[in-house]
Amino acid sequence: MWASIVSGAPCDRLTGCSRNAGMLKRNDAAPFDLLCWLEGRSHAQGVFEDRNGRVRRRFRVEMDGTTEGNGLRLHERFDFDDGERQERTWHLARGAGHSFSGRAEDSVSEAHGRFEPGVAYLCSELQLKIGRRTVAMRFDDAFYEAGPGLVLNRSTMSKWGIRLGQILIQFRKDDQRSP
Repeated sequence: MWASIVSGAPCDRLTGCSRNAGMLKRNDAAPFDLLCWLEGRSHAQGVFEDRNGRVRRRFRVEMDGTTEGNGLRLHERFDFDDGERQERTWHLARGAGHSFSGRAEDSVSEAHGRFEPGVAYLCSELQLKIGRRTVAMRFDDAFYEAGPGLVLNRSTMSKWGIRLGQILIQFRKDDQRSP
């Protein structure tokens, strides 16, 4: 949902993205509703690290979230440090319990997520353009509510179960933009 990089295997719909489960959880009582947080305008900045921890790309994202029935339409505009620009629109819907699902125009399949205390998880598989080829990549995202107007995102990117890198993103609401 967030960066433009890599992944493969289907997500476990019962347990979610188990690799992210239990890490950096806050001791909050209420589930973190990421869809509510993304309503309106927000901004983000982040980096893509390869599997050796080297930063390969930096980027900024402007997002506009609009309520759409029982969910959210999220339009993302990416500006990368190498001059590349990309756009993506997600259609996210709440499901039973604390679950949600969604799809973007470059989705391979439906993405599945869940809300938990202080954190939201999302597993997605996106078609990414790499050179002249388009490759399906898996993303396992964890979104941590980190303070007023602030969300931190860690996304692990993989292909055929092999970790290719990680994306780290800081999200801010429009009125709390960092310099």
